[in-house]
Formats: sequence, C-alpha cells, structure tokens
Amino acid sequence: MIDQGKIIDISQEFIAGAGQHIDCTGKYIAPGFIDAHSHMDYYAATENPEFFDSFTRQGITSFIGGNCGFSPCAAKKDGPHKPLLDNTLFEVPSDKSVVMDDLHCFDQTLAQSDIEHGFYSMVGHGSYRTSISGYEARDLNESEEELLFQKLEEALGKGAIGISLGLQYKPGVFVSRDEIIKVAKLCKKHGKVMAVHARAFSKLSGTYPLKPFGRAHNLLAIEDMISVAEETGVRLQFSHLIFVGKQTWQTAAEALDLIQNARERGVDICFDIFPYDCGATLLNTMFPDWFMASMPAAATSMLARLRLRAELEVGFRLVGFSYGDIVVSYAACEEYDGMEGKSISDIAKLKQQSKFNTLLDILGKSNSQARVLNNAYYGPGHIETLMKNPAVLFSTDAWPELHGLQNPAAFGSFPRFLQLSREQKNISLENCIRKMTGATADRFGISGVGYLKEGYQADVVVFDQSAVSDNTSAEDHSAAPVGIEQVYIKGKRMSL
Repeated sequence: MIDQGKIIDISQEFIAGAGQHIDCTGKYIAPGFIDAHSHMDYYAATENPEFFDSFTRQGITSFIGGNCGFSPCAAKKDGPHKPLLDNTLFEVPSDKSVVMDDLHCFDQTLAQSDIEHGFYSMVGHGSYRTSISGYEARDLNESEEELLFQKLEEALGKGAIGISLGLQYKPGVFVSRDEIIKVAKLCKKHGKVMAVHARAFSKLSGTYPLKPFGRAHNLLAIEDMISVAEETGVRLQFSHLIFVGKQTWQTAAEALDLIQNARERGVDICFDIFPYDCGATLLNTMFPDWFMASMPAAATSMLARLRLRAELEVGFRLVGFSYGDIVVSYAACEEYDGMEGKSISDIAKLKQQSKFNTLLDILGKSNSQARVLNNAYYGPGHIETLMKNPAVLFSTDAWPELHGLQNPAAFGSFPRFLQLSREQKNISLENCIRKMTGATADRFGISGVGYLKEGYQADVVVFDQSAVSDNTSAEDHSAAPVGIEQVYIKGKRMSL
C-alpha cells in the first residue's frame, strides 16, 4: 500500500482499502532503479523534465550525480573561469548557465522544477578546482588549496554523498597523488565515497609515460587507485570499468583479479558498468594535451601535424583502436552536416581525403565541439562476465544529446541488463535487480530508497521479465525499450 509518496504496507495477501487497486498479476514489482553513474544533474539544472523521459522508460527513478570530477556546483560560481565550467562534456541549452554555488542551490532548483526523479549528488573535484585555478597545469598554492578543501568539506557537511575525481580530464589530469590522497582522507573523515574516473582505461594512455613492453596503463591506473584506498581507508568507487581497444581486452581478467585481491585484503572498492561497447565523448578528447593547448595554430603547423599523426598511428596500433571505431554523433559544423552515425573512416571515403585529415578537419571546423561515440570499449563476453562480479553496480553513464546521434545507453541500459540476465542466465534476476537498486543505495549511504520496505519512498517499477528488452540497434540508437510497464516515483505514476 502506498500513501503520500511512501510505502505504508507490504503483504502477500490482498490489502483492503479505499484507494486505487492495480493488478500486477504475472509481473515483477521492484524498487525504482538507481543509476549508479550519471551526469543528469547537469540536465536537472536546466529544469526541463523532457530530458528524463528516456530514463524513466528504463525504470530509472533516481540518479547518482556529480561523477568524473564534473558537477554543476563549484567553489566560485562567477569567477574568471566560469566559461570553462559552462563548456563541459555535456551539451545543455546555452541560454542558461547551470553552474551553481552549492548543492543547496541545486536542490532548490530541482524542488522548483517539474522533475520528479531523485538526485543523490557527489561534488566534482574537477569543477571545484577549475573554478579556482582553471586548467592550469600546476599544483595549487596554499591559499587556493585551502579554499578548495574548505569548499569540498562544506559540501560533504551539507549532504554531498561523496567527491568524484576526473583524472583523464583537465584539471584532474594535472593533479598530484598528494592532492588525491587529501581528497581521499577528506572523504574518509566524513564517511563518504570517493569516485574516480581513472587516468587510463586502455593499454596505452597519454597520462602515463610510454615504456616499451611496460605494464598496461589501465592496470597501472587501477593499481594507483587501489594504493590510495589502501593508504587512506576511503570507500573507492572505480567509475565505468571499461577496456578501450582490442589490445586492451586481454587485460580484463587481470583487472578483475586486482580488484578482487584488493577486496580480499580489506580494500573497500567497487566499480560500475554500462551494458554497451561504446561511449559518448567530445572529439577533442582523442587528441593529446600538447596539441589541444596549441589549437588552432597546431592544426596548420606542419611539425605539429606530423607529430600528431605519428602519435595517433602508433597509439591506435598498440591499443587496438582505429578511425573506424570513432563514430561522429554530432559534427557541429556545416561542412560535415549529415555525417552523424558515420565513422571517421566512412566519412574520409565520402570526402575522398585521408582519415587523419578528416579527423583534424572536423575538430577544427567544429571549433573542437564535435561529439563522437567511440567503440571497442568491451570485447565479446566482457559485459556478461562483469555483470556477475560481486563488486559491480549498474549504470548508464549517459545523457541526452541535443543534436545528432544519441547514446543508446540513455535509452536501453537497464532493460538490457534485465534482458541479459534472462537470456544469458549469467546472474539471477534477484541479483540483477539488487545491483540496480539496494546495492547502489547501500554503497552510497542513501536511505529510504532502493528497497520495497514500509516507510521507504514509493519508487516502484512493474515489469514483464519475459518480455523486457532493449530495442536500440546500430540503425536506431533511440528506440524505446519494451517490458517496463509501470514506473512510480514517490507514489506518482509516470507517463511512459
């Protein structure tokens, strides 16, 4: 029984009462799904509920926001670095800045909007640091560091569920281990999670020195973060464990061994995944920092282009990645309008130019704003194997694109997890649901959601497990799923 947005009675017998009775015979009733790794706080700040429709259709009722070092809250909202805070990975309507002073402002904005979903937000170390020192590749001075940690601690004291780091994005890529340790200790002090987008997710990354026959960089990144957790005792959430490039796939078993061995030693580490072999990002993330720092001049420099071409060709070969794995989701320039959904290789053929020149041309003509879906994030069987791991939580790591091709994860992730559970029988239905509900709530220290219990918020999903399926495909990235039949948030039935 539900009343005033809460679950007030649960019984296997008929509950008499004057309210509305809903027949769910033959269906499964589950807690509302919680997206363990989301960036939808940026879209919540726009106060536009339509951005959430594709997530509601998946059965998602709550989001863990503020991931990868990004959050719409910052230490200095209106400082000189505000343009950097407004121009992130996430394309939101440009008529309104989403940057706020603190989580209280975010909560107020959400409360005054028509968005029904719940948000449990971390604060982004990257956003806070950017608001203080921009993207400068240096350590903070004493006063800057004092301000950063003062503001981060204030956020934790006022309800933030943790702090996230983005160590492959500016300014996180410049952050020292000492600063990471201080963030970890702060989270530990407050009993909160530290979530980390690590320095590398592929066998080779520009964030580590290249050593012939050296250790795979993605494994180094895992070891680095485990050592931080081991030293500080922080609860570590390793964000979106992926293996980018065919040559990186062979490291998957060892990566899981590193995590399992750490857990057996008492390290509190979990990770999250999404169920697709592609991920959305800006095209400019494909380029090394030295090149982007010199744009646009670098694009026309013969020496810079020669160096870049050599680095990309060597890097692609060592990682097992190619121009064919880079699919343009939004070209952001007239010259390449209509090329959305095509790979760089396909576009190069159509334009009768080299793949390298095509990549660079789109970067320059889009003013570095072109968006892509990169493939080869997982190999055959990886997702099914990762789903079984005791340390894994389920997520989308997706957001709606305002233009061009959508990320299928924004439309089908949670139905796809349920579908894989049914078809592959890799995990039980009960375990699958737990990883997208109660286990996520427990991990982030959230009470009142994630379970069907008396006194808990009435976030409920009714689905047909025999039919639930992800309908996205290579031809249609935005197809609605089937089998998710009813979704309730705080007892209110949502339109699907």
